[in-house]
Amino acid sequence: MQISGGHIYDFGKWHDYTFDFQESSLVIIQGENEAGKSTLKAFLIYILFGMRTRELESYKPRTGGTPGGRLTLRLPGGQAVVERILDRHNGEAVCYIGSEQKDQQWLEDQLGGMDASVFRQVFTLDTESLVSLQLTEKEHLGQVLLDAGQTGSADVHKLEKKLQQELQQLFRPQGRKPRINAMLHTVSEQERLVQELADKEAAYQPDKEKLRATLEKTNELQNHKAELRAQIRVQKQVLQAIPWQKKASFAKEQLKQLAHVEGFPSEGFEQMQKIQYQLQTLEAQYHVHKKESALIQKDLVSTKEQLLKDDLYKELYELGARTDWTAVKKRIELLEEERDKLRNQLARVHLSYPYPEDFAWNSHMEEAPEEWRPLQEKMMILQAESKRIHQSIAEKRQEIDKMDHLQNRIHQSLLSEKEYRELHNKNDRKHRGNDLRKRTISPIILLVVFAGLLSGIGILTANWLLAGSGIFLLVGAGLNWRLGHQPGDHSESSSYISEKLTEQKELRVRWRQLEEQRHPLEIQLMELQQEQSEQVIRREYLEQQRAIQIEKCPFLTDVPLVYWEKAVHEWKAKEQLTEAQNRVRRELEEEQQRYTDSIDRLGDIMDVTIDARPEEIIEQAEYVIESQQKLRHAKEQLFEREQEIQRYLQELDKQLKPLQEQKAILLEEGGANDYHQFLHAAEQYRKRKQLLEELEHFHVQVRAILPDGKYRSEEVEYEQDRVEQVIAKLETEQEAVEEELDKCRQHAATLQVKLADLESDTTASAAYHELQRQKQVLTAAGRKWAVRKLAYDMLSQTKRTFQEERFPKVLREASSLFSQVADQYSGLALTEAGSLVVKDRYSRDIALGQLSRGTIEQLYLCMRLALSRHLGMQQSFPLLIDDAFSHTDIERRGRFLPILQAAADVQQIILFTWEEPAPEWTQQSKLLQLEKTQKTGSL
Repeated sequence: MQISGGHIYDFGKWHDYTFDFQESSLVIIQGENEAGKSTLKAFLIYILFGMRTRELESYKPRTGGTPGGRLTLRLPGGQAVVERILDRHNGEAVCYIGSEQKDQQWLEDQLGGMDASVFRQVFTLDTESLVSLQLTEKEHLGQVLLDAGQTGSADVHKLEKKLQQELQQLFRPQGRKPRINAMLHTVSEQERLVQELADKEAAYQPDKEKLRATLEKTNELQNHKAELRAQIRVQKQVLQAIPWQKKASFAKEQLKQLAHVEGFPSEGFEQMQKIQYQLQTLEAQYHVHKKESALIQKDLVSTKEQLLKDDLYKELYELGARTDWTAVKKRIELLEEERDKLRNQLARVHLSYPYPEDFAWNSHMEEAPEEWRPLQEKMMILQAESKRIHQSIAEKRQEIDKMDHLQNRIHQSLLSEKEYRELHNKNDRKHRGNDLRKRTISPIILLVVFAGLLSGIGILTANWLLAGSGIFLLVGAGLNWRLGHQPGDHSESSSYISEKLTEQKELRVRWRQLEEQRHPLEIQLMELQQEQSEQVIRREYLEQQRAIQIEKCPFLTDVPLVYWEKAVHEWKAKEQLTEAQNRVRRELEEEQQRYTDSIDRLGDIMDVTIDARPEEIIEQAEYVIESQQKLRHAKEQLFEREQEIQRYLQELDKQLKPLQEQKAILLEEGGANDYHQFLHAAEQYRKRKQLLEELEHFHVQVRAILPDGKYRSEEVEYEQDRVEQVIAKLETEQEAVEEELDKCRQHAATLQVKLADLESDTTASAAYHELQRQKQVLTAAGRKWAVRKLAYDMLSQTKRTFQEERFPKVLREASSLFSQVADQYSGLALTEAGSLVVKDRYSRDIALGQLSRGTIEQLYLCMRLALSRHLGMQQSFPLLIDDAFSHTDIERRGRFLPILQAAADVQQIILFTWEEPAPEWTQQSKLLQLEKTQKTGSL
């Protein structure tokens, strides 16, 4: 099995992290401390085997998520993906093989029963085991290394030693200090004390047998007494049932007298009462509605006499009720106000230009502003551009004039060409003289150098003649140089010529710059003048377009083009106000005419005098309409009520007929001619029914007292005398039994007092309970000893079996690996005493205690690698090595590389290290580098 890669959802510091081993058998994961190497190793173990909750607490995600992820495994049967998330599937793994899903049991079958603890012991190498190895005493070092080679863990020796110590603390064949030995002695002493107390207890056994016999006789007497009481109770029940039997006989005699009403309907009385009640209610309602119907007919006649004709009422309603007189008056007032308002607005209208008589707003006038606006915009743009161009031409001419002025001033300061050449020639001659003087200085410099050399040599050689000659030459060179550089008038003239020449050069440069600046300005001026000519042409075109528009609208002749739209809108507004004023005036006249006609018609309908005011006519019309509406509404209600009463009377008649028929049938069944005879027969039937219920009650009472029902009413007198005699006999026998029972109780009490004195001593009971407690404690200690003894024997047997069968192969493999790493040693061997020793080149035995700590760690690594390789051939699991080479020097660490490469052919090896691996390691493996701050990403 190999790990190809995986993805961490959340685990410790890792979040959404993907890693890929690229199917490499040797993988190196490098990262500094706290980069997440140990967390990644724990993640691999968690996905494969899971973790306990307490162990998983330290790997809870820092981001607050749920621990989980997936691994891609290469198995003998193909590739599989194993996913495990804490809060899904109860924390169990889910496996995917293509589209097929497997459960936790399938994964355990693939792992061959391997669990996390065994995997850590056999297939995990880390610094913790090395630190534990360093803390081991030298005399136990060989045994620890042997255990590491046999089981993969150095803790076996500690476990074996711990079991041996606990067995010796629990029990020894010879000795009194171990815990079980002391318990055996205490139990023996307690058994002796209990036997002594048992001998004392045997003395009161005869009295105890007498007490037992007396108590048995007492129980027999109590049982006989209980039987007598039960018989007496039965006889008393029989005596109690006799009065109920007498009542039942009397009830039967009365039932014989009422046999003639046996055919009366069982529910006849209740049915007759129900029918009679319904008939009375319905008949009362029928008479009430008849009376109400007559009153309604009378009211309908009176209402019809007060109503107007339908056509007059309709016309009155249309004029009076459906006309909102207040709204009409309000409308008239509003029209008057609007008329005055429009009149005032028309008077306040101010026109920029006089209103032409030939102005008329038509469809052409609506579209004309759309044609005018482009002309207006072009005219406004043309005027703005003309103004801008005029200003630009003035600015350019002003700049050109300014440059002409500057050029005139510069021209006045410039020398003529002949004077400028003469000045330039003078400057050149001056420069040549300076160069000549510079060349004459060179011999003086040589003289100074020569004088310095002579003086230095004289001082060094203590030859003062040479030193003095050198100093004399130095003085001569200084005087010569001083005489050759006397200041004069030629320096001042040279400076003036240079300044004058520089000034003329600057003026000439400035003149050329002004010429260069003047040329673009002249070009720009010509362009502006050309644009001005083009504007004149455009202005003529716009004037032609304006003339065309004036032909269409002659009334715009005296109005400038820019204000055409404004003037037209003002004229249109005045025209609209005039039209609105005429429309409001016409509408007002129409409203006033309609109001007058409506008032006159209302007066004609109601026959009102001509002198009445409109308000009075309207008020009277509203009153008449309201009265007529009430009368018509009352008429409709009365008519509807009349129809409703007629329908109700028909329904009552339908309900009365079935009830009357049912009443006649009941009278016929009860053998009565009228209702009173039927009631009398019902009363007789009720009495008979009550007697039957009483008779049944009497029988129930008798059956409750005497369930067998063997007594009959014909034997009542004889049975009562016999029962009283039996009760008297049983009570006499009961008294005799009670006397004998009292005697037995007194005898038993005497014996109990005698025995209580012996039993009041609780020493025997306490000793017995203490003996039982000690036996229980001894049993528990024995179980504990047996469990540890069994574990010790199984561990020893397992070690012997592995040592005899498999350990020689592991030892040979470890010996070969160790000789490759430490070449000064030839291998490993076991002594006759079973101790592990190291063989040097000369086959001498070297105890492990004589080796250095680093060599011991390397030997431990070789033992673990050999065990892992041996087990990996049977069942291949990845080998996880975590910083196991940190104490190994560079040379021996390099020797481990071919060992790991060879082991990688059998099983996958994943190496975790904080050091940067050497190039030869990275060339033969897959390298993954972890960063401290790395939390998400992909490698």
